[in-house]
Amino acid sequence: MKRLVAGLVLAVCCSYLSGAVTADIVDFRLTGNGGEGLLDTNVTPPTGSAGEGGIGLSGITLDTDNNILHVDIDWGTANGYAGDLTGPVTKLHLHGPTPANAPDSFSQTGPLMVTLSSSLSFNSSGINGGVNDDFFINSSDMQAILDGRTYINVHTDAFEFGEIRGYLVAAVPEPGTTGLVLAGAIFVGLRRRRHR
Repeated sequence: MKRLVAGLVLAVCCSYLSGAVTADIVDFRLTGNGGEGLLDTNVTPPTGSAGEGGIGLSGITLDTDNNILHVDIDWGTANGYAGDLTGPVTKLHLHGPTPANAPDSFSQTGPLMVTLSSSLSFNSSGINGGVNDDFFINSSDMQAILDGRTYINVHTDAFEFGEIRGYLVAAVPEPGTTGLVLAGAIFVGLRRRRHR
């Protein structure tokens, strides 16, 4: 019994420590009224563009301890999407805050928050464009991002107010591995105790 209790205490401590290490990083997805990703149907009203985009391999994350928003997005058929933009991207922005939180924000607009096209990694191509970089976020803007009150707008000459768009919404976290191990340890401990 003492070993079981000691094991459970150790598991709880490990679970706590692993949560403390990752609690300051929040993952995001891009979505809107039209669906997941950077889409013309996420713009109000929809633009009718065939262009599509979404999140790249390193994702979109917010480091709440250091006020750093990591953005990895791309668009165009060369990046695996169904359609290209009407031309090169002229501006790429994070906008917000919108008046309401997600999902009510999906038909709303907000002021310019961060110019994403200022990054050295920015590729303006309408066929295989994107950006993958870190951006400093003011503390006052961080809560708007966490509340789903911001969106990424991809501007072109044909659509100066945005050809495709995606609203940032915090991703639902998957159960942590440590939590699953803890649950398994408790289950095994209870089963052993029952069989004695």
